[in-house]
Parts: sequence; structure tokens; C-alpha cells
Amino acid sequence: MLPTDWARPSGFVMARIADPRAIQFWDKDHLVATELRQQFPRSQSLCCQRNGILWDVAALYPKDVVWGGSAPVFFDGAVLDVADTVRQHLSALSGSR
Repeated sequence: MLPTDWARPSGFVMARIADPRAIQFWDKDHLVATELRQQFPRSQSLCCQRNGILWDVAALYPKDVVWGGSAPVFFDGAVLDVADTVRQHLSALSGSR
């Protein structure tokens, strides 16, 4: 969420993590960001917040998790900074099938 984020990210930006299990989207009204923040204790310090709203984060959940049932198993950002780590986590999850 930057002042210049007036439209959906480009295909180049969305291609940073191309795994078919990854879902990337633009949360224009911050609905998902607000719900995601509620999955963590208020006292927990989280990266990538601006005015209390999460932005530019990667969150990984185990397969078949129920939304809101637990916090992600991996959460960090900015996405560009953690893309390699996300790929490693996804590879590890693939190997544990």
C-alpha cells in the first residue's frame, strides 16, 4: 500500500511467485489485510504495517486450513524481499506430500 498503488499490480509483479498454489491479489479495500491481522495477537509485532493495515506480505497456510482457524505457518514481507524464502517453504511443503 503505497500512495502510488492506484491500480492492480502488473503481471511482472504478480509473477514474482509463480507457484500454482500461490494466490496473489490486490486488496484495494484492505478487507483481507484486516482479517489477516486479526489472526495474530494484538501484542505481536508484525512487519509491513502502515496505519495498522498489513501490506505487501506473504502468508502461507497448510493445505485444507479453515480461514480464521489459525495464523499462517509463514508470514513475512515485503514480498519482493521474501520471495526466495516463500519458494523454499513451498518446495518443502511439496516434498512432505
